[in-house]
Amino acid sequence: MNLKEYLIDSFMNLTSDGIVIVDINGTVLEVNKKFEELHGWTREEVIGQILPMTPDDFKEDALRLYQSLINGEQVKDFEALKLRKDGTTFIASVSVSPLKDRDGNVVGFVGLERDISEKKRVEEELFESEKQYRRLLKLNPEPIVLHKDGLILFVNDACCKLFGETSSDEFIGASIYDYFCPTDKAVIIERIEQIMQMDNYSDFVERKMRKKDGTLFDAEISSIYVHKNIGNPVMQSVIRDLTERKKSEEAIIRSEKLSLIGQLAAGIAHDIRNPLTSLKGFVHLLKAKNADYVDVMMEELEHINYVVNEFMTLAKPHLSYYLESNPRELVRSVIAFLQPHAHLYNVQIQMDMDQDIPSIYCIPDQIKQVLINVLKNAIESMGNGGLIQLSVRNVLDQRLIICVEDQGVGISEDKLTQLGEPFFTTKTNGTGLGLMVCKRIIHGHHGDLTIQSKINHGTKVQIELPIKK
Repeated sequence: MNLKEYLIDSFMNLTSDGIVIVDINGTVLEVNKKFEELHGWTREEVIGQILPMTPDDFKEDALRLYQSLINGEQVKDFEALKLRKDGTTFIASVSVSPLKDRDGNVVGFVGLERDISEKKRVEEELFESEKQYRRLLKLNPEPIVLHKDGLILFVNDACCKLFGETSSDEFIGASIYDYFCPTDKAVIIERIEQIMQMDNYSDFVERKMRKKDGTLFDAEISSIYVHKNIGNPVMQSVIRDLTERKKSEEAIIRSEKLSLIGQLAAGIAHDIRNPLTSLKGFVHLLKAKNADYVDVMMEELEHINYVVNEFMTLAKPHLSYYLESNPRELVRSVIAFLQPHAHLYNVQIQMDMDQDIPSIYCIPDQIKQVLINVLKNAIESMGNGGLIQLSVRNVLDQRLIICVEDQGVGISEDKLTQLGEPFFTTKTNGTGLGLMVCKRIIHGHHGDLTIQSKINHGTKVQIELPIKK
């Protein structure tokens, strides 16, 4: 065997690919040992056969491929189903090249085959695993987002619902930083880089996030850098809405404050009421003697007495009964009571009631207390006089809406959320207890009290009460 024959034999039999040489009609001229291993035939059994390694259903396709190569077309590597001697099949990666004579005519073809059945099986398993993984993510009850380099790749259904999007497609390709406050972008980038470098997951941290409509909400986020067994490493973040939890925490804090205030109020009211009675008695004696500044002293004592009464309401609510009451009479009696106070501030009260206002079940004195407090606040907010519009509406015989709207100085947005908190007030001499008591009374009647306000445009207080017993 000369050197040329040795090199050809080495190429044919030492390569890891199966090699088959056929003529232009597909008749086998030569095969190597790897071909014999792949297909189970010996060299002698396949030489002279027409495409024995190709299933009958695909032989016409193979011959058309040969014709395209004869016509000078380029054929890239492709995958094909190959046949073994025992009738089983396997998937192969195939490359076919034309053989030409000295005149450039195609006289045959060389085919290279590599068994990729195991590779395809692993790919299918990986694909199925990824499919199951995506399904688990999609149906997970917690909002989950996959992102890379700041761009969103995937979100699940819970995430769409949380942010107010109708479809996950609306997220794909968007910047994850668009869903945070702009001022937090630098912090978020730094945090993501730390997680990637540490190759670990992060604990939940609180952040303000932005919904589709632009509203902000409290959330906590935990992220993990997912890269093992995945060719395309991504960041997976779990987001939890803290809105309800925050409300619960605030309700607990408010309840604890009320409890503490009740205990404090009982002690303070008891300690103040006795000496206050004595002081008022002595002031009346001084008034009889025409002493100076007695009126001022009495006014201040009355203010102290008012504060003590507010404390007593908190500390020991009076036992009262629900009665069938006429809202018209309640409102009119309160307006009549406050009319002198309104004249003092040069304020007019304009009343507008629906004709069909049904009776409601309530504790009349408590509802009057609420209306007096709300109207008094409205009157005193207009130092230069103005108009108060009071309306009473019947909504489908289900709800009674009492609305008090003034033209006062208004309340800023940051202070508006604190109204009703113990000892928070916008008045110079206020205690912050009146509105807190009002809210408690209305909630005790299974109703709601809401406040809307704007600086220099007035305040609107809406009281909603159920009509049915």
